[in-house]
Amino acid sequence: MRIGLGLTIALLGAVGFLPLFGGPGYESALAAGLVVPFVVAVVTAIEVAAYRPEPLEAVTKGLSNGALVVGAAFLTSLAHGLREGFCDAAGGSAHFALGPGAGALVAGVWGACAGAFASRMSTRRRRRAAAVIGGIFGPIASIGVSVYRFYTSPMIFAYDPFVGFFSGTLYDTVIDYTGLLSYRAGTASTLVAALALGALLTRTESGGIALSRRPRPALSIVFAASLFASLAVTASGPKLGHWHTSATIARALGASFEGARCTVLYPSGFETDDIRRFTRDCDAHVGAAERWFGTKVPFRITVFLFADTEQKASFMGAAGTYIAKPWRRETYIQAGAYPHPVLGHELVHVVAGHVGRGPFAIAGAFGGIVPDPGLIEGVAVAASPRDGDLTPAEWAKAMKDLELLPRLQSLFTLGFLGHNSSVAYTVSGAFVGYIHERFGAEAVRDWYGGRDLPSITGASWADLERDWHADLDRAELSDAARAQAKARFDRPAIFGRRCPHVVDACKERADELRGRGDFDRAIAEYKAALELDPGDASLKVAIARSALRVGRTDEALTMLRSIAANEEEPRHVRDKALEELGDAALAAGDGTAAEQYYREVMGRLVDEDALRTLEVKIAAAKDPRSRPAIVELLIGTSGRAPDKIRAIEMLATWSAEAPEDGLPHYLIGRHYISAARFDEAAERLDRALGGHIALARVRA
Repeated sequence: MRIGLGLTIALLGAVGFLPLFGGPGYESALAAGLVVPFVVAVVTAIEVAAYRPEPLEAVTKGLSNGALVVGAAFLTSLAHGLREGFCDAAGGSAHFALGPGAGALVAGVWGACAGAFASRMSTRRRRRAAAVIGGIFGPIASIGVSVYRFYTSPMIFAYDPFVGFFSGTLYDTVIDYTGLLSYRAGTASTLVAALALGALLTRTESGGIALSRRPRPALSIVFAASLFASLAVTASGPKLGHWHTSATIARALGASFEGARCTVLYPSGFETDDIRRFTRDCDAHVGAAERWFGTKVPFRITVFLFADTEQKASFMGAAGTYIAKPWRRETYIQAGAYPHPVLGHELVHVVAGHVGRGPFAIAGAFGGIVPDPGLIEGVAVAASPRDGDLTPAEWAKAMKDLELLPRLQSLFTLGFLGHNSSVAYTVSGAFVGYIHERFGAEAVRDWYGGRDLPSITGASWADLERDWHADLDRAELSDAARAQAKARFDRPAIFGRRCPHVVDACKERADELRGRGDFDRAIAEYKAALELDPGDASLKVAIARSALRVGRTDEALTMLRSIAANEEEPRHVRDKALEELGDAALAAGDGTAAEQYYREVMGRLVDEDALRTLEVKIAAAKDPRSRPAIVELLIGTSGRAPDKIRAIEMLATWSAEAPEDGLPHYLIGRHYISAARFDEAAERLDRALGGHIALARVRA
């Protein structure tokens, strides 16, 4: 046992120095879940095999071993928390208890069973070997079940009796582990059944194990009831959210639609016209990806379209992260604006699977077993529809100018995961696009299929990187593009953030509260996040914005002015503060001040949508007639969020009073687009084009 305790403390003590692993939390619980069960199971199996105790004693020995080892693991985690500071001591401890805490007890029972089997071996050496092999077999087999479910179903999350909960994705920082409560109800039933069975069994004179001859009906009932409860929880996995298959998800969604290339599974309440439109786009994206790759895929693609992030997370495990499984020819996304912002990107992953390799049909080493995330995501970025006003190559050029561009060979390995996700995706996409443009689709197909890039191109990585940088330097960028690149890319990766799970959960709750009009509680949540992550200046802007809504105008304006004037704050956050000051001035009727704020911000923007919105606000600043409707539509009045219904009424009045003015029709049309009412939007936009629109970006 001392060796097991020492190994546990040494391993988890070392892991605790890694970012995110210091103190009780999701990552430390996951690490403990991958170490503690093996130690407990092996130690218990060796002891039981050596001393051959009575079955009940063996089970209790396993439980005590589990409690002792996981207790040492928890104290090690607490020590790191004291060293680094706690993010969420109570929540992290609860997760630890439900994850590796309960898992260690299961491991102890499994070790007792493995030891009982090993005790039948004829020699001490064989008993010890059988105990070690049997001890590690349980946790490994359990992990194997999770891998099997990952491979054969849409699931990326896993509930494991030894480990606890694995969320499945790196980029979803808000992790809901409440499903462990019902899962561990099944675990508790299993442990009770094990104790009851241990009491019902006895050692025979020959050293074997048999049912005790002493009748114990109460224990038999407890064993049967506990076993039934455990099996019931397992069988009810889809209802409880512990596991799913394609069939259970399809039944729960309830509807499907067949396109020329895509099959879309979706919630039965969705509008048929919306699904037809979505499926038509899906078919078109598949064709575009095929043309980019220069190949034709011989299979259909299934798209699981979920209602929202919550439904998607409950069925397959990714909330805000979009997922594709090329080997299953499936992709999983939640409903979004039209056209869907990532549908094309995810479909490229599936089309790329046609030239990928290995069981996962991806790019990677060792026959595709070890993924190359830079190439996998780089192909999807390069081949998917352009997103925004700058290309990936232009963003990469801006990063190069700002000395934010990472080395290529750190991206086309697992080192990709250590970079800020925006940087990693964009730069890898820009380079893959460069290879496609210079060497052709065949070169990309060969690279994705496993050939080494230097052997394909005849140039070393260093030469390719130098030539690519020279190609980037031919582009000319504005200072606004560089300013936006710094805002977008000069941020730490998840491993460089302080308490990302708790901070992002606070932000999420705050945004929900603000959306419901509960601004005081939203401010409290923002302040809680800011206390943990004082370097996130955007939280200060959110606090000031919420303070404006509850009438604390002087306090809010003072905060915004302080942020805007502080040169140590990121430029994009200062610009957000300036825009908020402009909004406050416009709502207060000070058009001159509002216009000054907006024009200062415009000089550092490249996003046409943002520039167009500021142009409309400037028009309101100059025109008292249009100002009330635009303020109600974009900013809100009397401390309230924008009231879309009231804004549309005011825009309709404006259009009736000035029928020659196309701007109110344009704004109503944009509102209809956001509401997915495209026929009404088209009619309003046609009327806008038939009228007079002075704003160049709106008219374009």
